[in-house]
Amino acid sequence: MKILRAKGNSAFEISENETLSNDPSLIKVKISFVCPTLSDLGLFNGKYNIEKPISPCHLATGVISEDREEFGLKRGTKVIINPYIQNQRMAFGQEPQIYGVNEDGFLRDFVALPIENIIPYPEGVKENEALYAEILAVGASLVKSLNLSKGEYVVVLGASVLTNLIAQLASYYHAIPIVISNNQKHNEIAKKCGIYYTIDESSEDVIQRVMNITGGRFADYTVLHTVSGVTPHFLFSLARRGGEARIVSLSDRLYKVIETNINLISKKQLTVKGISCGADEFDNAINLLTLKTLNFQYFIDEYVDFNNAQQLFENLSEDCHLFPVIKI
Repeated sequence: MKILRAKGNSAFEISENETLSNDPSLIKVKISFVCPTLSDLGLFNGKYNIEKPISPCHLATGVISEDREEFGLKRGTKVIINPYIQNQRMAFGQEPQIYGVNEDGFLRDFVALPIENIIPYPEGVKENEALYAEILAVGASLVKSLNLSKGEYVVVLGASVLTNLIAQLASYYHAIPIVISNNQKHNEIAKKCGIYYTIDESSEDVIQRVMNITGGRFADYTVLHTVSGVTPHFLFSLARRGGEARIVSLSDRLYKVIETNINLISKKQLTVKGISCGADEFDNAINLLTLKTLNFQYFIDEYVDFNNAQQLFENLSEDCHLFPVIKI
């Protein structure tokens, strides 16, 4: 078995002699594809206070490597991997732990997992859709917290797959998303995915555009993904009085520090919440994949061989808005 672990100094430690657990309750899975995220890149570059070395990557798909009749699984069955560690929930009120942060992730060729973490592909679901199940689960958790009504405006801030899916989900629930970033590529993808209102912060007057779109009352909800590609101040300045704001991330351990004017929270009487986990919405995310209402077509720029992971992470350090997938 081969596994890559981030040392936190922009380099991987490679081990090719690891052995899988012999625990008979665990199911052996051959990893097929992994999709690196910004949190994985942060681990690679040593930006987070997490014990290292650790294998990153929590977005992954695979195939069952041996028959497991007791679970109804046959060798070669394609599966989505749920990255939340089901049997290690933390103290009450805290998030579940996750592979790739709390334990070695999926930048490896084989892994042994509990049945709770393995979901056979639903009929008709494609690889490029299955890979993003966890991101979709976080997006679904975010949208569930908004309790959207038809015609409400949702400003979505930041350039990422997560913000794109949140905007698509808002449309699915008949709200009106407004995607804002300073990344032209991200905005173009949003348009291709059916988002009517996109604003390029680098070339447009954001506040004036949102006023025009909403008839001067601003957004009922604002959502900020803690990534580069937008000014965090818009989270509060674009919200209407009495509105709600959300800060979203893929992990509660890996938040990026942001600076914004919190005086607007009291001035506008805003409700602010954070969302960083999709564990409770993972089954819902799988159901959403089967409905075929969301567009995943434009998220993957290229497929990179497992042996080129080091070079890929170096490239991502130069341009974090690439959308690659690693083929194991």
